Amino acid sequence: MRQILVGMVLGFLFSGFAHAQDLQALQWKNRVLLLYTDSLSDSQYKIMVDALLADQSAVEARKLLVYTVMGGKVSRGLPAENWQDDVPLRVARQNAQNGFGLELIGLDGGVKYRSTSAVNLVELWAIIDGMPMRRSELKNQGRP
Repeated sequence: MRQILVGMVLGFLFSGFAHAQDLQALQWKNRVLLLYTDSLSDSQYKIMVDALLADQSAVEARKLLVYTVMGGKVSRGLPAENWQDDVPLRVARQNAQNGFGLELIGLDGGVKYRSTSAVNLVELWAIIDGMPMRRSELKNQGRP
């Protein structure tokens, strides 16, 4: 019995380490937007996806990777396709009481913004563009 318990504890610890590693691989390269949903037809989810798909150049300019997390599966990019069974990104952080939630993770790997409803892209871009690393990127591009 003790061996089973020890095995479960070690498995839990290493699974958390693997999830952290997935985010570490993106650190300093990409910002991440996690979209949590119970259903791809959720109205808040659809609002976010439609807005992001309509403004792909802004998504790319901000080095933003979008992940959809639904239950025990994750899909990278939009539209959500090619589902993976192991959810590598912050599933425990999901706080979607109404079936939808989002998290914005900065280049440094820290959570910069959370919401349980869709966010207007003007507001999301303002949050990202106000980050020190993004301001530096814009300055290096010759934009204020």
